[in-house]
Amino acid sequence: SAVNTLSRQYGTLFVIAAGNYGADRAVASPATADDALTVGSVSKEDVPSDFSSRGPRLGDGAAKPEIGAPGGGIVAARPAGVPPLGEPVGDAYQRLDGTSMATPHVAGAAAILAQQHPDWTGATLKSALVSSAREVAGAGVYQVGAGRLDLARATATPVVATAAVSA
Repeated sequence: SAVNTLSRQYGTLFVIAAGNYGADRAVASPATADDALTVGSVSKEDVPSDFSSRGPRLGDGAAKPEIGAPGGGIVAARPAGVPPLGEPVGDAYQRLDGTSMATPHVAGAAAILAQQHPDWTGATLKSALVSSAREVAGAGVYQVGAGRLDLARATATPVVATAAVSA
C-alpha cells in the first residue's frame, strides 16, 4: 500500500481513522495498512463506541485498530457557510461522533512525542503510543487495540515496546 511504502521510505507515521461502520471486520483501507496507526473510538468514560469499526483485519486476522481515543460528542470547529453535520454548538462549532474525531487526539500525541524525541521514526512513535495505552475494561483487542491513548504515560515512558497487538 502507499501508506506502507511512504512510511518505510520516509519514516512517516500515518494516523488513520478506523471508520464508522460499527461492525466487526469493518476496518477499511487505508487504515488496514500494517504501518498505519489505526484509531478506534471510545467514549469519554472509556467505553468502546458502538459506531467505531472493529477488527480483525480481513485476510490475515491482524488486530486493527491498535489504539482508541475519545471520539463521541467531540466539539469541533464548523466551517463558515456549511450546514452543521452534528449538533450546533454556538455559531462556529458542532458536536460530532466518529473515529475521525478520535484520530486528531492520537495525531497530536504523536506530534508531541516527535518533538520530545526528534530521532524517533514513525514506527517508534507508533510503538510508544500503543505500548503506553491504557487498557479499556471489557474491550477486546479488535475494538480498541491496546487501549485508550495515554499521552502522559507515553511521554514519561523511557522504554518503548514493539507495537504489535494480537489476539
